[in-house]
Amino acid sequence: MSTGSSPSGFDDSFPSKDLELPESLREELARPIGELVSAWSLRKHIEGSPRVIAVGDVVTITLLQMKFEPDVAVFDYKTQRSEDYRAKERIARMGGRLVKVDNPPGKITRALWRAVREAVSAKDRVKIEVRGEEDLAALVAIATAPEGARVIYGLPRKGLMVVQVDRASRALAEAAIRKMAR
Repeated sequence: MSTGSSPSGFDDSFPSKDLELPESLREELARPIGELVSAWSLRKHIEGSPRVIAVGDVVTITLLQMKFEPDVAVFDYKTQRSEDYRAKERIARMGGRLVKVDNPPGKITRALWRAVREAVSAKDRVKIEVRGEEDLAALVAIATAPEGARVIYGLPRKGLMVVQVDRASRALAEAAIRKMAR
């Protein structure tokens, strides 16, 4: 499964099948990776980053309200499982190439894996519209983004998590992904 041919150590063919979140891993993933920050302090946590990856509609909208377009935005046009039409309008105005993928809840499909992996290292801005659920895309981004990139995802009713991609954060994401692959 692992070759070292990519920043994460996963080869280009990973995953060979869609990954499913086992019940036993849900509690582990409830413990956040990264630093909890407020929207007010977000800018100082992302300045100077070679790539900023937003996972979730609220995170993407928060960045856009700050007049900051992320390099990669992964969204499903839902906020806490409810359709968010204002997010749809705002994200549609954001620049970038649009990629659409299907990804059911509790899974990382090969299509989502490929789209995120390619987007985090692309030279252009990429918007990934997920039909289904995008929550687990943060793991893929942390595992595959270049060193120093920032992955931002939301913690409902708590704030924003900012993950600096480095050896430690990548190891946590990879460990969770490997548990899903079994």
